[in-house]
Amino acid sequence: MKKSIIALAALALVAWGCSSGEDESQPQSAEISIGTDVRPDWQGPNFDLYEQIMKVEVQIQDTLTQYVSEADLLCATINGEVRGVAAPRKVEDKWLFPMTIASNDADVAVSLSYYCDQLHRIYTIQWTTFDASVAPTGTNGIYKPVFIK
Repeated sequence: MKKSIIALAALALVAWGCSSGEDESQPQSAEISIGTDVRPDWQGPNFDLYEQIMKVEVQIQDTLTQYVSEADLLCATINGEVRGVAAPRKVEDKWLFPMTIASNDADVAVSLSYYCDQLHRIYTIQWTTFDASVAPTGTNGIYKPVFIK
C-alpha cells in the first residue's frame, strides 16, 4: 500500500512538472507580451486526400490587429493534423487570412493557431466545428476568433 501511495505521488509530481500551467485550448489572458516562439513551418495539406473543404476569411481580433504583419501565419488543425494554412492579406484597412480547411468528416472540432511575428507568439484556441456549407465570409465568431480575452 505504501508503494502505491508513493508511486501515485510520483506520478502526480511528474504530471504537474510537465504542465505549462496554462490551458492552451482556452484564449490567452488579456496581457500582451513578447514571447520566444519561432515562426512555425506549417505546411498546408494535400487537398486531394480529403472529401470536403471549408473556406473562410478570418480576421484577427481587434486586440491583436496592431501587431499583424505579412510574416504572420494562421493554421487550422483537426485531431492535431494541419488541415489549412493561411498568410495574411491586407484588404483596405483590414488584415484577412483566406483559409481553405480540409476534412473527410463533418462536425469535427477544428483548432486554430495564430503565429504573430511581431510578438513571437503562437495563440491556439478551440475554434469551431468543420462545416463545408459555411459561408466564406460573415460576422459571427468563426470569422473573428478570440485569441485573447
